[in-house]
Amino acid sequence: MAKLRRIRLCGPPLAPPPSAVDRDQRSAPETPLVMRAEAILADPPLYRLRGSAELQRLDQRLRAETVKVDEAEGTAHMPGRFAYSAAGVHLWGETGDLDLEADRLAMDRAAFRVYPHAHGAARTLSSDRQAERTELHDVRYSTCPPGEELWWLHAGSLSLDHEAGVGVARHARLEIGGAPVFYTPYLRFPIDDQPRTGLLPPSFGQSESDGSYYTQPLYIRLAPNYDLTLEPTYYSRRGVKLAAEGRYLRPSLEGDLRLAYLPEDEAYAERQREATGEAVDAERWSLDWRHDGELPAGIDYRLDVERVSDPDYLRDFSSDLAGSSDAELESRARVQQSPGDHHWSAEAQHWQNLRPDSRNDPYRRMPAIRYQYTPGRLAGGLSYRLESEAVRFDLPQGAAQEGGGRPVGWRYHVNPRLSWPVREQAFFIEPGLSLHHTAYDLTRPAGSQQDESLSRTVPIASLDAGLFLERPLSLGGRPFLQTLEPRIYYLYAPYRDQSGYPNFDTTERGNTVAQLFRENRFAGVDRIGDADQITAAVTTRLLDVAEGNEPLRASVGQVYYRDDRRVVLEGDPADQPRLSRDRSDIFANAQARLPGGVSLRGEYRYNPEREERAATALSADWQHEPAPGALVNLGYRLREETRRRDGAPAIETTQELVEASAVAPIGPRWRAVGAWRYSRLERTSLELVGGLEYRQCCWAARGLFRRFRRGADQRMENTFMLEFQLTGLGALGQDTASFLEEVVPDYEDTVF
Repeated sequence: MAKLRRIRLCGPPLAPPPSAVDRDQRSAPETPLVMRAEAILADPPLYRLRGSAELQRLDQRLRAETVKVDEAEGTAHMPGRFAYSAAGVHLWGETGDLDLEADRLAMDRAAFRVYPHAHGAARTLSSDRQAERTELHDVRYSTCPPGEELWWLHAGSLSLDHEAGVGVARHARLEIGGAPVFYTPYLRFPIDDQPRTGLLPPSFGQSESDGSYYTQPLYIRLAPNYDLTLEPTYYSRRGVKLAAEGRYLRPSLEGDLRLAYLPEDEAYAERQREATGEAVDAERWSLDWRHDGELPAGIDYRLDVERVSDPDYLRDFSSDLAGSSDAELESRARVQQSPGDHHWSAEAQHWQNLRPDSRNDPYRRMPAIRYQYTPGRLAGGLSYRLESEAVRFDLPQGAAQEGGGRPVGWRYHVNPRLSWPVREQAFFIEPGLSLHHTAYDLTRPAGSQQDESLSRTVPIASLDAGLFLERPLSLGGRPFLQTLEPRIYYLYAPYRDQSGYPNFDTTERGNTVAQLFRENRFAGVDRIGDADQITAAVTTRLLDVAEGNEPLRASVGQVYYRDDRRVVLEGDPADQPRLSRDRSDIFANAQARLPGGVSLRGEYRYNPEREERAATALSADWQHEPAPGALVNLGYRLREETRRRDGAPAIETTQELVEASAVAPIGPRWRAVGAWRYSRLERTSLELVGGLEYRQCCWAARGLFRRFRRGADQRMENTFMLEFQLTGLGALGQDTASFLEEVVPDYEDTVF
């Protein structure tokens, strides 16, 4: 489709693709040189071709009225007008010489066309493929269709070093609409995909918080394995922010370091004065460092460091911090090794709390040492696994007291597991035994009467079994395969009182069918749930035999309890009716990809005792391409929970979003683009994007308006983005194409 859109705007390619032939075969001895003409005068090794003369070798073809060939020297001379073509290029000249052996060509009054749509002319042109150089004088170049040139790039001379991937133009000027808009006496630029030192296209725009802003990136190629990008940005409301990104690559290590510094943020200082009535330090900065390395003996290590100057930094500046959120930033150092069946790792994990107080500071792991042994199958088909860890949980100074008496200290855990898996084509069965032993060495807040040394051991027995049934099915004359996969799982874990144990990193698992088959209903080892239960579930899948995909999958499952559960996360609550039920909620989920671009995903939880639904989650997407270059996306997200108020059930909606985006052609060259996110729960728009795009073969322009929530107070803000692109030269303005790829799913597929 992209190729058809390009042809519609630009016409067919001006030359065949350069990859259509192996050029190294041109000078091979077995590659013949064919000569044709109305008359051939032969005086070997000299030949004179007259009247519709033609030379052809592999993809090379030369046509002229007269050609003089010296077979001994392997050269051809064209005293008059001629045409030359090869994979990737068409050339015309008044006179010229072709060295067939060295693959060199020189011509006067040259015109050229290069795949797919570049063309131009030069007073002289010489190309030496062995030296990998091309020289042109008095040259002009454009990617616009011939006869419709909006812009031309002129140069007094142009030297292309194909081996180094560098072009040098002297006395170069850019003309748009016949008017000169840019001139430089010297211009060095890359002609391949390898990066080169130089200025990158600038970006600019306007927003209510930043004012007008302008960024001029500078790329510095320090070495083939080191580079640096400088990005100074001027904000009319904030000042000047200096940003830099350095990348390095060595045989045993690689990394990426990004820094940003704003010495005085005027807009931030003004906002803080209005909020607090006091002057604040408006110096702002960010640090993001990624480093990977290898040590001897197969030891790998990784460093991730993320820090910002203040809690509002991420909301005020767009960021690429991988682990960033509005709540905290993670920094981590990790080292690991996997010799054979053994795997060990050690890490230190630190969090920067971006919340207004420290009572919810996440625990730091300083350090966390883990060891795993997985020898696989033992004698008799037994399978063994051992997991263990020793973790030191810590808090910033004073956070333990401010957090209402939060303990710190060491947690030691070891979990051996022995199972006997039997897997056949139609069924599987796996009995298993495991042991969870956990010990704590704690430091409690002053005045605490709770124990500081704790330990518990919980043995767990399980039996997992399932069937695989399938049958052929035909829908609309199309062959499918339907499966039916019933599964049953028995789990037993005795009760251990854990009410006085800390909770460093443990939560309850999510409500999905897959979570029903875990041997611990908690995610984390601070709590090991007691269990005497049977889980029953069934999954069905629909497999498209012709396409090899899975258009439908659905599962439903429930747990039947033989005894009450007593272990909870925080203390022993006075009333825990859900832990004394004889069966769990019924969990169901399904996902389907339907014809017409419709995708559905749903989760449903039903309470059989109260005969009411407990929770619902629905995600629906529709994508349609009504015409080439057009795209429509619609999405709907819903989450609901049933909560009891005054003893009566009440359905509470926790999320309800409507998402829409589209790309709509308006005539052959204009397109409208837009995106909208609306929260029905809050009855307000979260983001609104609209704009126009004008595209010709050789240039494009985009203007976008965006209204979105920003900042700690989630205020609505307006921004405007503009980009002007010359195909084959570069772009000016903000990178609107990358932004549209984020807000319009599959936008890139609509652009050639």
